[in-house]
Amino acid sequence: MKIAILGCGVAGLSAALELRRNGVEVTLFDKSRGVGGRMSTRYAGAWEFDHGAQYFTVQDPDFRAEIEAAIDAGIVSRWNAKALYLKTGSLTADTGRDRYVGQPRMNSLPKYWAEGLDVHLGRRVTCARRTDSWSLKFENGPAVSGFDGVISTLPPAQAEVILPTGFSKLAAVTSAQMHVCFCLMVGLSAPINPGWDTLRVKDLPIDWIAINNAKPGRSQDVGTILVHSESGWSDQHVDADRDWVQDVMLKSASALLGLPLQNAPHIALHRWLYASNKTSPETPCLKGDGFVVAGDWCLGGRVQGAWLSGRAAARTFL
Repeated sequence: MKIAILGCGVAGLSAALELRRNGVEVTLFDKSRGVGGRMSTRYAGAWEFDHGAQYFTVQDPDFRAEIEAAIDAGIVSRWNAKALYLKTGSLTADTGRDRYVGQPRMNSLPKYWAEGLDVHLGRRVTCARRTDSWSLKFENGPAVSGFDGVISTLPPAQAEVILPTGFSKLAAVTSAQMHVCFCLMVGLSAPINPGWDTLRVKDLPIDWIAINNAKPGRSQDVGTILVHSESGWSDQHVDADRDWVQDVMLKSASALLGLPLQNAPHIALHRWLYASNKTSPETPCLKGDGFVVAGDWCLGGRVQGAWLSGRAAARTFL
């Protein structure tokens, strides 16, 4: 059996590993330059920013076993962050489950999972159709055919465009919606210590600040600050002028840190069009006839949800 997987984020890699363990031939395609999806890292000179997923948590026993193997391999570490929550003017501990991060950067874990897989990057799929077998067309480069099945782990708006005619779960895909998120990356010449590693805030254009270099295995030669915008504000200003968005986020973060971040030696802004769930089908995957749709958005988001969704999609073929 030969299966094509669209998307090389956590869900796609999880599906590929599950299929490969069971003797299935797998080929992965992704429009990006690297694997990992939103579990990614941005490089800029001496600075590195985990500008997508900040950390992940573990509840599922099978996912825990997978992560413990990565910990043993030196790819994942627990992040004992000093986490605070600023709400209605008061600071409280931002508690929750244990936090884990890839090391020395967030994309180390998907790169570890991708080792030995047949991955094709820079290939944006535009169409998936079946005659005797499944064939894929791409924005650039030749079409590829001969697949017995296809797994899409693309965001719902992107998956909808390439779904085969008559896909039985189309309504569930089209009804799933995702929030936008702007990510502000600030590079400093030296690390800072504001008294916390992460700060969650409320009722501002931003809702998260992390001292990225406080994570295990990160360089301490420079300072790296990561700021995420609030989801409702992001949706409202999805197409706003980027300089204006950056200025608003810089002012909010500067006020909270007590630092003039606009004078930092490195400032960059990234927009994630599909960052977190507005609505979700709350099912591991959506199965059609030889075509399966999966992704973190199927299970309400987050890294563990992506991994479970990809595994479920693989098992529909097994």
